[in-house]
Amino acid sequence: MNIFADQFSDRQDTRVFNNGVMQVSVFISVNYNGEASEDEIITYVQNNAVIYSLTFGENVKWPNSTTDNCFHHDIDHAANKSTSVPPKAISDIRVPLYFTVPGGSAKGEHRWIANLDGKQTSEKTPLIITVESFSVSGDDFEIVDKTKFDCLVLHVLKYKNDVFSSANKLLNCTEFKGIKFSGTSANTWVTMSSANGRKLGVFVEYRETSNIQIAIPDYTYQQNQVVKKYVDVCSSMIMPTGTCLDDTLVLNPAHVDNAWNEGVVLIQVGNGDIGIWCENWESGFQTFRRYSFECQDLVFQDTFGGRVEIRFNWNAGDRYGVSVVSKAKVVYP
Repeated sequence: MNIFADQFSDRQDTRVFNNGVMQVSVFISVNYNGEASEDEIITYVQNNAVIYSLTFGENVKWPNSTTDNCFHHDIDHAANKSTSVPPKAISDIRVPLYFTVPGGSAKGEHRWIANLDGKQTSEKTPLIITVESFSVSGDDFEIVDKTKFDCLVLHVLKYKNDVFSSANKLLNCTEFKGIKFSGTSANTWVTMSSANGRKLGVFVEYRETSNIQIAIPDYTYQQNQVVKKYVDVCSSMIMPTGTCLDDTLVLNPAHVDNAWNEGVVLIQVGNGDIGIWCENWESGFQTFRRYSFECQDLVFQDTFGGRVEIRFNWNAGDRYGVSVVSKAKVVYP
């Protein structure tokens, strides 16, 4: 019996972030020549093995699971396997267990061994886990222009190249705050509307690449045709305006997909006729008034499970300015 950090190699060291989501992957290696199936062996080991910390002299108390949460498990080996060693070269059975690193704590080196049915792995060759702090600031992010035409700019929100490894990328927003024009099949969220700057800040829903839609210009939406989250505007009818709202429909899906491969996709549309208008009654007459709302802080998750809360400034320089990240911090589940 032995303990490894990789399913297909003999690596016994791993580095992880203490972001509250990232899992340490532990593989207990066993050899068995009986009649039980491999699935039965895996289930037995998962139910009966105990992981012991030599560092603290007690069983490991971190939350554990037999299920992979699908985020990367190692800072230096994101794929968590060695492509140079094919699975058929491994003669033992590798049984996986996953331990979630506590958020904001446990920094430093941890040495683990496995116990099963009165036997244990060698204390001379333990699994060594190095826990690194996960921290960010606003300077760690950038909003990069990918495509421009007419009054539309396709951006990608991403980590700067020197902040983390290339495998660590922003994946998605955990919850949008804004307006979605669901009545006409929108797959975006308007998170900012500037009446003075005549522009909208828009996030594309996760991995959407084709038929990107914000709203139909000059279409009057009823309340049951929109979804509003944390935005208290337009209690009755709502009308988006701006001829270039339709420009999203001609975005090249390949360009959008490439942007998703770098980070989170967002769009800025700006022109003199861009706006969000709310129905308003004055002296018994129906009118529409242009409204503004600021982009609220949004939480994003990356490929290692890390969650960051970001504050945006869509008016850097002046009200017609570019969008930037003004502040960021780590948040835990």
